[in-house]
Amino acid sequence: MKKHQWIATLLSLVFTGAGMFYIGTPAMIAGGVLLMALQGMSIYVFFMTLGFLGGVTLPLALLVHSIGLIVTLMYFRRDTAKDPYKAQRRERQLSSPWKIGVRTVIGLALFAGAVYGGYTKGMGPFSKTSSEKKIVQEAAESYLENKYNESFAVSEVRYIWAISSYSLKAHPEQNPHIEFSLDSSNGSPPRISNDTYLNHLWGSQLKDNLTPLVDEFYPDRAFIYTWVNEKDHQMVEKNYNNLSGENGLQISSQHVTLYVFADLTEDNLAEEKERVMTLIRRMPEVMSEGETELDIRYYPSNMNTPANMNKLKRDKTDKNFNQGKQTHMLRIDDISEITSVNDIEIRNLREE
Repeated sequence: MKKHQWIATLLSLVFTGAGMFYIGTPAMIAGGVLLMALQGMSIYVFFMTLGFLGGVTLPLALLVHSIGLIVTLMYFRRDTAKDPYKAQRRERQLSSPWKIGVRTVIGLALFAGAVYGGYTKGMGPFSKTSSEKKIVQEAAESYLENKYNESFAVSEVRYIWAISSYSLKAHPEQNPHIEFSLDSSNGSPPRISNDTYLNHLWGSQLKDNLTPLVDEFYPDRAFIYTWVNEKDHQMVEKNYNNLSGENGLQISSQHVTLYVFADLTEDNLAEEKERVMTLIRRMPEVMSEGETELDIRYYPSNMNTPANMNKLKRDKTDKNFNQGKQTHMLRIDDISEITSVNDIEIRNLREE
């Protein structure tokens, strides 16, 4: 079977050294193995150094690939007209169809192995296997179930190599919309910590409490985001309305953010301050005791669309929501310090 130059060239162009395996002389096969090994090594070094040696390893990988292509082209361009016997011998060497096919497949497999090996070995210290992540996932689900007496599902397990620990996301199986974070050590067995379930659960309940009140002041014109920071205590209380200093279950702080779609002007700014003042006075009626931060972000009324509301629901903590379109803002570190309208400052962002 005749060895085709275009097949060998195409193989070398796409896969480093594969065309040399297609040609199949001992020297070509040995050279192909060497080039593939160098290719895998360059990938390994690239990932082991987190890309910092990319300026060296990437040109090296390109050079190795180019050498394989050049050597393949030179093989078919050698001047053999003066020695027809030599040319015929080289053409017949290992040239039966099945031999060409077998060594080409071997070459492709070695190339894939070199690339995969370089990547997996290079990424090894910075990643974990599926089985290792599975152990952490099961440990986290067991920890949460024992702590809160309900079933949870861990939706994400991410290994952070820089601090040798895991960052996880989970949600209660009965309330999948309450997604929270937690951490895990890289030990055996894993040690679970820093879960934010109560923060999100209480925040959700606080939002339910506030929604009717906010609707009185901004009917169909506001989106509420809430967050509650728990104070260190041993008991687990899942009902936000039971948090009070009387039973020892206190919160350290709570945050309320309102995205309000309204067109504020100099003519209605005083009216808006009065509205906010009344809202602040009534908020403690539906909130537990604790320092309360209020943040109101104003946007033009024409942005009050289902699409924008859905965007806020998907990413409630997006500080860059429609960046550049916010018109006014109000930030109060603790609403208990507000005693009159004079304490309320609504900043006009378009004048800054």
